[in-house]
This record gives sequence, C-alpha cells and structure tokens, in this order.
Amino acid sequence: MGSHSKIVRNGVGTLMDGMRIDFHTHTTRGSADSNMDPFAMIDQAQKIGLEGLCITEHDNAWDDAKIDDYAREHGVTIFRGIEVTTEWGHVGAFGLKQYIGGIYKVKQLRKVIDDVGGFLIANHPFRYKLDPRFQFIHKTPAIDANDPASGYQALEVLQYVDEIEVINGACSEQENLYAHAVAQHLGKKGVGGSDSHSHQSVGCAVTVLERTVSTVQELVGELRAGRYAPGQGLHVGQMRMFP
Repeated sequence: MGSHSKIVRNGVGTLMDGMRIDFHTHTTRGSADSNMDPFAMIDQAQKIGLEGLCITEHDNAWDDAKIDDYAREHGVTIFRGIEVTTEWGHVGAFGLKQYIGGIYKVKQLRKVIDDVGGFLIANHPFRYKLDPRFQFIHKTPAIDANDPASGYQALEVLQYVDEIEVINGACSEQENLYAHAVAQHLGKKGVGGSDSHSHQSVGCAVTVLERTVSTVQELVGELRAGRYAPGQGLHVGQMRMFP
C-alpha cells in the first residue's frame, strides 16, 4: 500500500494514520456518462497517493481480475459498489455483487442490503435542492438552507441509509456543507467521494479509514465501527479533513 496520510478525527483529538479511499467513481466499463478508463483511474490514484477506489457504476457492477491485479501492482485496492437510482435519488450500495430487481425502491433496497449485511450511503443528497431556481426538476419540498432538520424532513431516503455523502466532487460548496450539517444533526460522520467521471478529479473528495482494509466486507466493518472521516484536496496535494 502507499504511504498513509495523517488525519484528525472529527477535527479534534490525536493525529493518526489513515487509508485514503475515493468512495464514488464511474468508469467506461459500467457508466455510459463516464470517459474514465479503469486503468487510467488506477494510474491517477497511484500518482496522488490514493490507496483505495470504490467503483460505483450506475445500477450495475462488474468484475475483472486483470484490473484488480493491475491495481494491486500499483498499490491500490479496488472495492466494488453500485450507485442505485432510486425514487429518492442516488444511493451508494456496498455488499451487492450485482443489481437486483426492485431495488429502485429505497425500502426494498434497504431490505436487500440488510439481508447481505451491506451498507447504504445517500449520494449527493442535496444537489440542486437548495436553490429555488432548480425546484422544478425534483419533487422535494422546499428546504431551509439554515436548518439541517429541514433537509432531513424533506428527504425520505435519509431514513433508510446508514450514512450521507457529505463531500461530493461534483456538488457546490453550499450543498456539501449543508449535507455535512445534516449528517451532524443525525449523529453521522459523513463520507467523501469524488463522483469522478474523468481521471483528473479522482481523489478530490475521499474517505479516510483509521485501518487498512482489503475487501468490501472489511470496508463495511470499518464504516459500521465509525472509524473514518471525510477529506478533500488529495488530488492537488493539499489533503485536509472536511469541512
């Protein structure tokens, strides 16, 4: 594995080593809107010192031993998830090996994930939802950007997920900061993912684990144990915790 950065838990406490993982990426192998080749993604991860990549294609998952081997040779671990399109937005699902019919309904997705001991993350939950000009593109009730409780009440999906993506590389600063405020309101730490569709943005938002993991099961275990924190800026050599 590559060298680990030093992180601060919740902005306070003692410094510690951490495993830096981009929790949200899309490649040409499984996402039609991506132009990022998996090998180029791995090369970029090695270049910036990113130790893990979660490949979270839209509504599907794939496996390729050659890519896993290539990542391993470059000091990067691949974790596979699925970004599920639900009636309440995109949800990152870890623990599924393939898409299962019916999981576009959040309640069914929750049941399926519970059955396999997986983990659910509300991805970019407030994208376009804080600006009244974009109200026409979604059915979400009006959200008070100064009140985290308002966001929780407006999004039913937050009742069914284990965690919230509080920093997403394709969201505005306001949207990310509000997501973080909602996570704090719910007693959650929040995770980070670049939502990269091209290799230049890989690692702009990450999640830092206290311990090194090598499988999805171990990853879920660390998430359930709460041993992680969101970070940003690794892609430009300015790694820092968020916010």
